[in-house]
Amino acid sequence: MEYIRKSIYSLPEIRRTLLPLWSAWALAAIGAVCGVLFFLLPNLSDIASSFLLGGVIVGACCLALVLCFYLFGDSRRPYSREVHATLEPTYAYYSSAQQQAIVAALEAHDESALESIKRQAKPELALVRYSDRNERIFYSQLTRVDGKRYLPLTNIIINKIKQ
Repeated sequence: MEYIRKSIYSLPEIRRTLLPLWSAWALAAIGAVCGVLFFLLPNLSDIASSFLLGGVIVGACCLALVLCFYLFGDSRRPYSREVHATLEPTYAYYSSAQQQAIVAALEAHDESALESIKRQAKPELALVRYSDRNERIFYSQLTRVDGKRYLPLTNIIINKIKQ
C-alpha cells in the first residue's frame, strides 16, 4: 500500500491532507491578541496581566503544536486539487486470470466493464483505487498480492468521470 500512496503523492495535482486544527489556530490567535494587549497595557492589575500572560503561553504552545503537525505530521489521506476533495482508498480483489481484462478496462476508462469483472474473496490481484466521495476521479493501480505486500503491476491510471 505504501507504494501506491507514494506514487500518488508524486503527482502534481495531489498534496497531503493537512487536517484542520481550527481549535489550535484559534487558541494561537487568542494568545497573540493577549500578547499584544499585555505589552500595550502595562498598567493592568496583577490578575489581568496574569490572565494575558497565560493566554500568551497557551497561544505559543498551540502555535508550536500546529507547526509540528504541519512539518512532521502525515494524515495519510491525499487531497486532489483538481476536484478539491480528499481521496479515500478502496480495494477490490480479483483472480490472476482476469489481469488482462482489468488492465484493458482501466486503460479504456470503462467503469461498467470494470464493475462487470467478477471479484473474489481470496486476493491474488488487488485493484487499489483512491477516489473522492462523489467518485468524480479515480487513481487506480493494479497490484499483485504477495503475502502482506502489494507489488504494482501497472502505473497509476487516472480516470476522470464527467458529470
